[in-house]
Amino acid sequence: MAKPIEATPVLKGDDAFEFVSEMENGTKASEEEKKSVEQGASFLESMLTFVF
Repeated sequence: MAKPIEATPVLKGDDAFEFVSEMENGTKASEEEKKSVEQGASFLESMLTFVF
C-alpha cells in the first residue's frame, strides 16, 4: 500500500524571503528553451500508442 503524501511545509524566515525574491526577479524562458521543450513534447507525443 502506498504511503500517504505529507503536506508541503510552510516556508519561514530567510527561506521565505529568498523564495519571494527569486519569484519576483526570475527570468522567463528564452525562445530557444521554449522551442526545445516543444520539440521534446512532440517527440514524446509521437511515441504514444494509445488514444485519449
